[in-house]
Amino acid sequence: MTTPSYPPKPSPGDRVAVVSPSAGLPGLFPLPYELGLERLRKVFGLEPVEYPATRTTGATPRERAEDLHAAFADPDVKAVIASIGGDDQITVLPLRTGR
Repeated sequence: MTTPSYPPKPSPGDRVAVVSPSAGLPGLFPLPYELGLERLRKVFGLEPVEYPATRTTGATPRERAEDLHAAFADPDVKAVIASIGGDDQITVLPLRTGR
């Protein structure tokens, strides 16, 4: 049996990706989203990095997949946080991007 390994927890000053893999609901409900970003900054000392489809309510599965791939590929991003979950995120799983 292989022992799982875990990445280090983000530390103050680290950049964290914020993505919306299911829907761009931060575009419809900006207040709770902005509150979350503020708490990431002020409470945890993290630097949120938004990706293009995060606030886009009509983002295609391909656009959301591109955000996810870019977030996980960025060596300066220490964690990836989903702003919203939901059943539509299943549509991004089979997609590969050119990045």
